[in-house]
Amino acid sequence: MVQVNQKQIATGRPWYRPSLTTQILIGLVLGGLLGYLSPKWGNNIYFLRDIFLNLIKSIIAPLIFSTLVVGIAGGGDLKKVGRMGAKALLYFEIVTTIALFIGLGVVNLTKPG
Repeated sequence: MVQVNQKQIATGRPWYRPSLTTQILIGLVLGGLLGYLSPKWGNNIYFLRDIFLNLIKSIIAPLIFSTLVVGIAGGGDLKKVGRMGAKALLYFEIVTTIALFIGLGVVNLTKPG
């Protein structure tokens, strides 16, 4: 009889296949360690960084466009869509202002450069 780990039953995946969040955090830690221990090697593979950033840039515009189209199409009447757009713009302005104040506070406290 095969014994199954309780964690495997709960998540539906084997122990050697961590979640995407765990994989990202592992990659972040390993990348930081590699950059700290061997910065020259990190500079030699700059082309991977450029490829990754270009792929991200090429995905952003279609993703935003399709999100807007689906949101407007599923919004129903135009009054509802306009109200949702106004709320989104107000939320964006408030959160951006808060982020700006936090950034200015951190810069004034730490005085970088």
